Amino acid sequence: MTTLEASGQLYTWFSENDSFSLEKDFMKVIPITEEPERDRAAFLCALKDFEEGDMIKEAEIGDEKYWILKRSFLTYPQNITVTPETALLMSTVINKFCEIIQNDKDKCDPANVSEEDIKNLLYICNYLTNDPEKGVDLEQELL
Repeated sequence: MTTLEASGQLYTWFSENDSFSLEKDFMKVIPITEEPERDRAAFLCALKDFEEGDMIKEAEIGDEKYWILKRSFLTYPQNITVTPETALLMSTVINKFCEIIQNDKDKCDPANVSEEDIKNLLYICNYLTNDPEKGVDLEQELL
């Protein structure tokens, strides 16, 4: 397991829990592993990254360590930057899908990509991957 994979697992964990104990919670997150010590090491690295990112704080009670969210998981915004090419590609996909489903209210402005546009793009991906029979050929429009 990489620290990136461990980080993804911990993001999922912290979206539903406010603390993590390697001793008590690791097997809840990764119930089956061929390399438990290595995977625990990846988790420790990811937890250290979260702590350095000021998302969690470590506390020790007796012999057990806990990592506790500093505040609600949902209050941690992330900033992303996209190039104009990526913004244009996102808007092309979203707007083509909007045309197909006849929805003008959710069209994307490539000069002002928002969190709502990212959510819409994720919705489209989810829709297409969960029901490929109803999929649409967006690639034609993108080339």
